[in-house]
Amino acid sequence: MYKLKKIAVSILKSYSLDFRSLALMRIAVALIVIADLLIRGSDLTAHYTNDGMWNTELIKNFGWNTGYWSLHALNGSYWWVFFLFGIHFIFAFFLLIGYKTKLSTIFVWLLLISMHNRNLFVLQSGDDLLRLLLFWGLFLPWNTCFSIDSKKKIVVKKQVIIPNFGYLILIASVYFFTVSLKLSPEWHSEGTAIYYALSLEQMRLPFLGEWLYHKPAIMQMLTWFVYFAELVIPFLILFPSKKGYFRFIALLLLIILHTGIGLTLYVGLFYIINIISSIALIPSFVFDKLQNKISFLKIKTINLFKKPNKFYKLKQISTNYFLVLIITFCLIFNLSSVKWFSYELRKEFYYPINALRLNQYWGMFSPSVLKTDGWFVYYGIDSLGRQWDLYKNQDYVDFTKPKNIVGMYKTDRWRKLAENMQSDNYTFLRPLYGKYILKQWNLNHPNKKLATLNLYYMTKKNLLNYKTTEVEKKLYTVCVEF
Repeated sequence: MYKLKKIAVSILKSYSLDFRSLALMRIAVALIVIADLLIRGSDLTAHYTNDGMWNTELIKNFGWNTGYWSLHALNGSYWWVFFLFGIHFIFAFFLLIGYKTKLSTIFVWLLLISMHNRNLFVLQSGDDLLRLLLFWGLFLPWNTCFSIDSKKKIVVKKQVIIPNFGYLILIASVYFFTVSLKLSPEWHSEGTAIYYALSLEQMRLPFLGEWLYHKPAIMQMLTWFVYFAELVIPFLILFPSKKGYFRFIALLLLIILHTGIGLTLYVGLFYIINIISSIALIPSFVFDKLQNKISFLKIKTINLFKKPNKFYKLKQISTNYFLVLIITFCLIFNLSSVKWFSYELRKEFYYPINALRLNQYWGMFSPSVLKTDGWFVYYGIDSLGRQWDLYKNQDYVDFTKPKNIVGMYKTDRWRKLAENMQSDNYTFLRPLYGKYILKQWNLNHPNKKLATLNLYYMTKKNLLNYKTTEVEKKLYTVCVEF
């Protein structure tokens, strides 16, 4: 029994996380939340108010799941949303400096859920990861270093393995389930997934993206590298490693993987969120080697298994039971997305899962890569029947392909919205988008007001060997100024 207990304790210790890693992840999360708020704030009216394209009265009609809620949807005015963004920014700053860290984490997490639910159609999987990361941050000791809390008051420098394990399972799940969903030949026998991804001119970035796109052999090798990296990362993260060497290898693979994505594809903050989410994987030996040169990295050795008092122990036991339940729900939720798992949660469980926004789907470029590509044409007509190209601001409507399609989008939020509008499941977005574009044009161009906007999408399908289908002109919607 003693030997088994010793082995069990040794395995549990292998899942401890360095306090400095956790603190750096907290700082990085706060910075990315601030950056995200600034980016979204540049389109506050368009995406989050009733003067934009997504009125609060429409929210519950499309994409809304039982249990969803949003403070941002209580009022459609600019100043209400601006106020919430301001509060969100303040608590994100508190999280950054580690002031009342637990309370700040709660507010940042709740306001992030509220903001995400206000407009579901500009979200990508990085938003889901950031939201879930903040949830686990509620239980992780990421205020023990590099924080005002650790200077002003006594912070319990003690780790509990269940929250650590929940965090590690989250990161491992992202890659385990995305690779499990990559079933198409382009990820396996063909090795063409990266070719198809870079064929998307609405996503391909200039310079490195353009260079790589013309190197078919390298793209094929990178496709297989991405697949096998995603396959091995979950096991490296979860394999018991006392020194953390396996997790460190996983971290390096993650950095390489997402840096490559960020340099070649227009994915907004997605790749940065994925990198910062893995910062807590940095093992202690990295800091131990650096602390002789960087003094503030030094921390006292902490007994991770010091006997707690009775109240703390009772609180921790109840918290652990709750977190084990959450981990189980999240795993079942993820497993229900793969074909070989037939069990699904009962409907009653979806309400709390949706309320906490623990629902997730890691289907990045799965089961195959999007092959439909194209660009918008904004065909305006004034009251006298004269045409006008709203994008190029000229009296001739040009349907030819722009030199830089990805440059048509101000931010990745607009690009994601455009990607969603291409789907037949989201046709309801097209007239809302068109009406907003026409309204904004007339407000900004009082001397060139237009009566009608015909929103076209010039679509084509990418094929092998740098070929495409013929470009098809699709009329998405006709909007009339009232």
